Amino acid sequence: MTNFFLGVNNLIIVTGAAGFIGYNIAKRLNLMGREDLILIDNKKKYPNPKNFNNLRFKEYRHFLSLENLENITCIFHQGACSDTMEYDKKFMMGVNLEYSKKIFSIAKENNAKFIYASSASVYGLNKNSEEIEENESPLNVYAESKLLFDKYIMNQEYPAVGLRYFNVYGRGEENKGKMASMAYKMNYEYLQHKKITLFKGTDGYQDGEQMRDFIYIDDVVSINMFFMEKSFHDIYNVGTGKAETFNAVAENIFKFYDDTNRNFNYIDMPSYLIPKYQNFTQANIKKLIAAGYNYEFFGISEGIEAYLNDLNTSSA
Repeated sequence: MTNFFLGVNNLIIVTGAAGFIGYNIAKRLNLMGREDLILIDNKKKYPNPKNFNNLRFKEYRHFLSLENLENITCIFHQGACSDTMEYDKKFMMGVNLEYSKKIFSIAKENNAKFIYASSASVYGLNKNSEEIEENESPLNVYAESKLLFDKYIMNQEYPAVGLRYFNVYGRGEENKGKMASMAYKMNYEYLQHKKITLFKGTDGYQDGEQMRDFIYIDDVVSINMFFMEKSFHDIYNVGTGKAETFNAVAENIFKFYDDTNRNFNYIDMPSYLIPKYQNFTQANIKKLIAAGYNYEFFGISEGIEAYLNDLNTSSA
């Protein structure tokens, strides 16, 4: 990918920098030679993020400290409440909608690029993920907040890019807790109990054959970097365009550890979950490709191997 230096005398903001995707964006920017970064997150929750030891940056700010932000050339807005089980609508809208509007206004004031994290959750149970209004059907407050900000941005004249992330996995997600990827959770269970637990099938799907579009973190960051070079005003799906089963993820974890026993533990899906459970998600990436992004994605085997190598190296 092009080693593009956008406004080298200006600053780049990364919100949610102590989190999963934000940290990886900052790390990639460092690899591109950019150290003029303002990292923003919840300093009360993350006063001294351990992963910041690997980063070079100008300043780390609390997310409410937004004064005197000048000479900004690009904002990667990754900060959000990403807990899909959070039901406090006022809180969720305050963080994911109103706060995002404030960050967007800083981009406009500085004539800066604005690239932000949306979510594939806006499609709900809809298997068609083309980026059109007819396919949008959020199932929870989190998805609703993301969709409302998408609509707000698309009604603005100032250019911005929204990225609807599908199932992202990879290094740096260790602090996500219950919101960590299935790849992380499967690996953790395997290391603890030498088994991997998955849901039994429902609605015609066999055990563990529910499908997701799993995308490796390096690909997600590359797409963010791609749009830093562009001046588009649109929303794009961020996935590989190829769904994989949970069984396939588990198989690759067993393979990584040379475990031929492959101890699958299939359990009943809770009844309350069945009506709103997504058995299949797959990104429609035609618009992303049409925008000019034509780089090869990590396959599930390559991604899991790279991820587990990272996890085992960092824990050694």
